[in-house]
Amino acid sequence: MDKNEYATKMKQLLTSDKTYVTVDKDPTSSFQTKNNSIVRRLQDLKLIDTRTAMKLRTYKAVCPKIYGQPKAHKAGLPLRPVVPCMTAPSYELSKFVGSILRKSLTSKYNIKDSFEFCQYVNNICLPTGHILVSFDVVSLFTSIPKELVRHSIFRRWNDIENHTPICLDLFWEITEFCIDCSYFSFEGAYYIQKFGTAMGNPLSPIIADLVMEDILDEAISKTSCVIPFIKKYVDDLFLVLPPDKVQDVVNTFNEVNQNIQFTLEIKEGRRLPFLDMALIRQEDDTVKTEWYCKSIASGRFLNFHSGHPMHQKMNVAQNFVKRVMVFSTNLDLKRKREIVHRHLKANDYPKCLINRLINRAKHQTVNNNTAMDVSRTETETETHQDEMKFYSLTNIDGLTQQITKTLKRDYPGIKIANRQHKTIGSLLPSVKDKTPNTEQSNVVYKIDCADCEACYVGMTSTKLKQRISGHRSNLKKLKTLLDKGYTNEDAEVSWVREKTALVNHAATMDHNFKLDETNIIDRTFKTNNLHILESCHIYNTNNTVNKRTDTDNLHVAYAGLLHLLKNETTNRR
Repeated sequence: MDKNEYATKMKQLLTSDKTYVTVDKDPTSSFQTKNNSIVRRLQDLKLIDTRTAMKLRTYKAVCPKIYGQPKAHKAGLPLRPVVPCMTAPSYELSKFVGSILRKSLTSKYNIKDSFEFCQYVNNICLPTGHILVSFDVVSLFTSIPKELVRHSIFRRWNDIENHTPICLDLFWEITEFCIDCSYFSFEGAYYIQKFGTAMGNPLSPIIADLVMEDILDEAISKTSCVIPFIKKYVDDLFLVLPPDKVQDVVNTFNEVNQNIQFTLEIKEGRRLPFLDMALIRQEDDTVKTEWYCKSIASGRFLNFHSGHPMHQKMNVAQNFVKRVMVFSTNLDLKRKREIVHRHLKANDYPKCLINRLINRAKHQTVNNNTAMDVSRTETETETHQDEMKFYSLTNIDGLTQQITKTLKRDYPGIKIANRQHKTIGSLLPSVKDKTPNTEQSNVVYKIDCADCEACYVGMTSTKLKQRISGHRSNLKKLKTLLDKGYTNEDAEVSWVREKTALVNHAATMDHNFKLDETNIIDRTFKTNNLHILESCHIYNTNNTVNKRTDTDNLHVAYAGLLHLLKNETTNRR
């Protein structure tokens, strides 16, 4: 798909009058104000503590940028709209509400993952004459009416109130705001999603779960037949039905709400694909499974000769072997080995390593004891992870592994994750709109002097435009004082000059700075890293007006590395 075709499909997607509406300007500021107002109310009512309030409040929100994920398994490559809401004003508040709802949800239909479903389906016996079918919801997230969400929350309030001190009216007001705060931009235009929820909003999955639970309860109560087995994974349903009642059941499900519509999938014969396995009905009416992948799957895993750490490649191969061995209850060991060898050999894994992984996994079976052990292990892991601190290091073959080993020995409370510097995402062009430099936060920037070769290096954890506005305001104060006849020796001017090294240079040399041409020279997601990054850039930048004391807190260990980088950069130029 080329860029023009992608843009055309996205615009067609956004022309839905039912789901999206365009607005004249960026609504981030108004949503941010309302978000902070809600947080202030919660804090004033002593429903949240100060630490939680600081986490939920934001002053540097940026409009999310929508993008489309092609559905490669469907004809015409339709796009799935995704709105990454990490920069939205209500992101943390949505996570807060979602965590409360998730604690209160008890589902009789949900399955956690493929392993749990495999265990379930391999232990059922189908009633005589019944068949395996699957339902799929059409565009679930963007089809959820707000009325259904409100009904689901009101219905479950007796359970929800056990997990929050917030009253029902205020809780619904917050939830409604998080739903309404679904907005984004595309190619310079701003949109608000007026129907449904956005894929990318942390509140959307739990809302979809609540609504689906209620729809299933109502639909099952109205069906003309008994449904002996039914399970749900997000918007995919597995059912066992009499063949003559299948269409009636689909119609009943679709009549519950006109916005939530189900499609039917029935495979001829005894096989039905569901999740990443194929369900096979046996002659004795039991069900067996096989590992399954779609016909469009490329078969590519993490290649054995890639530059990733060995433990990552081993984990990929080991997890694949485990899935094949556990899911393929309908195959003998020889067939399982053939599947594993075929796929791992195509990704250059050595034969001896494949055999070792198979021998390690071939005794694993899905049973109740395994499930209990996994559940207990996960609980212990979650408890242990609360006490762990996680850091990431760029993978440099040999060096990173040694550093990780040393840290693991000396600091058992630290967990190191390796990340790759070169990724597929860095090679392919981004389809999302770029955020303007002035809207970015947690950056290190450089401002050149308009009258000499000097420059100023600074940092800001807020939006860059706010920091530039601060510089402009300080320079304006300086100019006003000088125009009134004050000199550099006067206390009023000295007070302004002490604000920043930029103002001091402007006052001393009577120079101006190119504030409108500010360049971002580094950025980070972690605010605590800004001081180190700023010091490094000040240390390695020639002709800076910054004070030398700005680098005094830089550890001596950085000196050699920065000297080397500076010389290499000079040589390249």
